[in-house]
Parts: sequence; structure tokens; C-alpha cells
Amino acid sequence: MRDRILKSVRTLAAVLPMLALAQPMLAQSEGQQREGSWEWSAGAGLWYTDGALNSFLGSKGYGNSSDPSRFAPAAAVRVGYNVSNHWGFSVGTSGAKTSGIKFLTPFAAATYTANINAKFSPFLTGGAQFTRITGENDQKTHPTWGSHLGVGFRNMLSPNVALRVEGRVGIEHYAELPGKKTAYNSIATIGLSYFTAGRRPPPAPIGARVDTVRVVRVDTVRLAALPPRPHVCQLGKAPPGVPVDEYGCLVFRDTLVLEAVRFDFDKSDITPTAKPILDRVAESMLAHPEAVFEIAGHTDSVGTFAYNFLLSARRAAAVRDYLIKQGVPAYKMTAVGYGEGLPIAPNATVEGRALNRRGLELRVKKP
Repeated sequence: MRDRILKSVRTLAAVLPMLALAQPMLAQSEGQQREGSWEWSAGAGLWYTDGALNSFLGSKGYGNSSDPSRFAPAAAVRVGYNVSNHWGFSVGTSGAKTSGIKFLTPFAAATYTANINAKFSPFLTGGAQFTRITGENDQKTHPTWGSHLGVGFRNMLSPNVALRVEGRVGIEHYAELPGKKTAYNSIATIGLSYFTAGRRPPPAPIGARVDTVRVVRVDTVRLAALPPRPHVCQLGKAPPGVPVDEYGCLVFRDTLVLEAVRFDFDKSDITPTAKPILDRVAESMLAHPEAVFEIAGHTDSVGTFAYNFLLSARRAAAVRDYLIKQGVPAYKMTAVGYGEGLPIAPNATVEGRALNRRGLELRVKKP
């Protein structure tokens, strides 16, 4: 049993970083955790006791791996601080009780999180722990230091709440054990994590420009434009940097970025400035009834990954709802939020963040 557990931990330790590297686009994203955020966790599960403790614990059954008393209901609580997008440190305690035997294990751990996508984040954890066991007849160990290794994952349920599943193996030395001095006790828990704090920029003052860099990026992998419908669009001033045909219709290619369609800080409301531009977008969409569009929302890396993901989804949905009100059939559009998951520039600079919170993206999905 011990060898299988250790083999599994070593395998996962080798595979997990590879999984992170295998996501070239999402590896640049910041993950669910954010620098400066706190994670508060609680969970319940099962404890498995090493059979080497049978003589000390006073139970003959502990020498038999099938003895059900080796499994005990367990609980764990922890608080962690994320010093970067991938690394965090935590302290906590876990405990279990069965057949008159009590386990109490305070611990400290370092955790590496691989951010696979906006919801799912597997992690590796390891550190030191301090174990005290009370056996039958109140026989106690001396204070015992050891180490632990573990694997797990978080799955976001809301911007601040995540399901947390974790398994750990404790490697402990007991002076009281005859012969074999090392024991391997395991715990598996499932619970919830709640995230607080994290660095967010202050709200922009009224009248201030939020973005300091403006860019128009149009992907031209396929240059063939969709055929125009001249009786729908009207000639007039087009949004800056946006290509139009001779009838005033927007020219849709693979991806069209409308930088002028911006949102107020931490908002998803359509601004008065954006409405006339979206009116032109609606006209052009109606000029191409054979096309289906994806409305994509993006953010920079400021704030938690999960919050940015939901914010970008709300913004894309708000644009879709507005276009529906302008007469565009709902079946022609899907709204997708990518959060900070598809950066086009590094988030380490003001300029890069401005590029990443680019304006509305329209993607032609099907001609």
C-alpha cells in the first residue's frame, strides 16, 4: 500500500508540470489564484493509518490491511496566501478519530498550482507537519515532526468559491515504534475554498481615460470577405480602423476587433459611446444572413482569474443582448468570455495589459 501511494505521488509530481506546459495559450493566463489573495479552506474525508502503528495503538487488527478500523473519518482546515499566480503557502491542521484513537496533525505547506483553464486547477503540495496520536488507554506519542506530499485540484463554483479535493501522504518518524520507526499515514478530503483579497486597481475617476494604449488588430488568415448586402447598410463614418465596403458594411474576416467598444471599469453595461458602433455592427450582421458569429470578451490579468472569466462573459452577453434588440437573430450569435486566458501581450506592463483588455471581438464562425 505504501509503495503504491508513493509511486502515485511521484508519477503525479512528474506529470503535473508537463500538463501546465502542454497548454501554450492558457499557460500565459494567471490561473484562479492571484498574487496577494487569501484562500480559506475546510473539508472532510478519510484517514488511513499505517499498519506499523498497530502495537503502539493497542489494536491487533492494525496488523491487517483489511481491518476497517484503519480508516477513520477525518477533517481538515487551512488558510493560505498566494504569493504569485502559481505559488502559495498555507498553514492548517487535520485530524481523525476512530476506535478510541485520535490523530491531530498541524501542518505548513507550499503549493504549486497549474492553471489548466478558467475553472480547473490541479496542484502539488508539500511541507512539514507535526503529529500527535492518542491511542487506546490514552497512550500518546511524543511530539513527532514529519513531512508530507499531496496532490489535488480546485474547481471554481463561483468567482470566489471553489471545490477543493486533496490527498496527502504523511511521512512520520515515531521513536515508540519497535523495529520500523517510519510510518506513512494518508488523508483524503473534499471541501470548499473561499478566496478573498487580491490586488485590484482602484476605480478610475470620472472623466478619466482607463486605457492608455489603443490598438486595432484584424486577423487575416482568410482574406475572402463575405458578400455584402447593399440594401441594409448605410454609408457613413465607420469606427476607427475598421474596414468597410463601398456600401458602408463592415468587412468581416476571421476576426474583427472593435477597439472603440469599451466598458467602464469592472462593468458590463453598454456605454453610450459603444451604442452607435454596435448599431453599425448590427446592420452589417443583417447584411450577411448566411454567417454565424462568436462575440468574444477579454480582460487583462488584474483581479482573480475566475472573476475576469465571468466579467468577460457578462460583457460578451451584454453585447449579444444589445444586438438582438437591434434586430439580429439570436441564433446567429454566441457570447463567449475568455477572461485573461488568451493574452496577446505580456501582462507585466501597463501597455501589455491595455492590449489584452482589447475591445469587442467578432469571429465569423460559419459562412
